[in-house]
Amino acid sequence: MDSEPVSSADKLRDAASALEPDPRACMTTAIRADGSTSMVTLAERHAIVAGFELNLAVPLKVRVHFETAKNLYLYAWFVYRFYPVAEQQALATLEFSLRERLAPLFPEFCGPSVKRLPGLSGLLDKACKEKLISNTGLRANERLAHMRARDRASRERIREMDARGLDEMSFEDADVVPQPEDYAHDSLKVFADTLPFFRNTYAHGSSMLHPTVLGTFETVTDLVNQLYPLE
Repeated sequence: MDSEPVSSADKLRDAASALEPDPRACMTTAIRADGSTSMVTLAERHAIVAGFELNLAVPLKVRVHFETAKNLYLYAWFVYRFYPVAEQQALATLEFSLRERLAPLFPEFCGPSVKRLPGLSGLLDKACKEKLISNTGLRANERLAHMRARDRASRERIREMDARGLDEMSFEDADVVPQPEDYAHDSLKVFADTLPFFRNTYAHGSSMLHPTVLGTFETVTDLVNQLYPLE
């Protein structure tokens, strides 16, 4: 039997310490413009998570569900173990939005009369097949395409330097334009394969704990906004 006591950082707070930052919050630092580093502030955390907005075409009940996930992320400043809860809530928002979007279109697939409703994996697969979601509009896919374009531009400059006998050459990132081949990576398939795994891991109980959940928030935001595009 594991008789080790619960860490004071993870125990229920008393009233006097309820509004104090979790000790682990002080370990999150940012590199500033001048090269210095300092702790990320609560205001900075708020600004980052507030940037993930579902558009007004998304049903109100789905938007409220996602705001709960954002609040959980913000309050992880006080309770570090809210990170996985926030990520779980964000993934549940994605599943909720998929079900709400697909049920009226395909009642035989996930409508109210279906006895065994599909999970997140099945919902994502259906939305992909029906072209309700795609790599277009996924910020992660766009970033990867730009990285590939920059790598290609860098290799081209190296070859040109060798040919001209130069020691150095520079180029502006703004001049680098991704080509169709730079978009060959299927980010949507990666997300469709991995997000259900994390959702199920959380749903069935897990000790998994990591603070880097904003990538999930971004992906959920992009996918839900694709499901409910503004006219």
